[in-house]
Amino acid sequence: MEDKSIQFITDKNGRKTHAIIPIDVYKDLLSIKSILKHTATLGSNELYTLTIKNVTATGYPSGTRSKPDFIVLRNSQAVLMETDSVPPHIQAKREEFLGDGTLALDPENNCFIFTKDVRFQSPSSAAAIVSGNVRNGLDVWINREGFSLKRSGFGLKK
Repeated sequence: MEDKSIQFITDKNGRKTHAIIPIDVYKDLLSIKSILKHTATLGSNELYTLTIKNVTATGYPSGTRSKPDFIVLRNSQAVLMETDSVPPHIQAKREEFLGDGTLALDPENNCFIFTKDVRFQSPSSAAAIVSGNVRNGLDVWINREGFSLKRSGFGLKK
């Protein structure tokens, strides 16, 4: 069995200055480094996508990691019909968006389209408006690496 322990070199005051790690751990760190090279840059918003019933919406989380808001971007799509089981507040919000022009009919793609960026109180409320039914937004919004909001560390309680 291989030794997986990490050893440290310390200075004369006992502070760790260097780490000695097994080669397989080093190789794992290099592969993580290459993944991180292809993610969103610091300061920009990492985009997440929800695709359901032939519509696609894009947005990003905002606010705290434990309870993020979610911004759905202009030109994102939403399904035409909500399910019978959609809660009344979601149905009312969709009707409000249709009334004020936030959602507009896109007959060419047989869906609604967002005419502006819209902030939602949660990823789940954004997902419900887009999909027309109840969804756990932390699970259904996916980034380009295939990670959900939850897997990316959002919604985790301290």
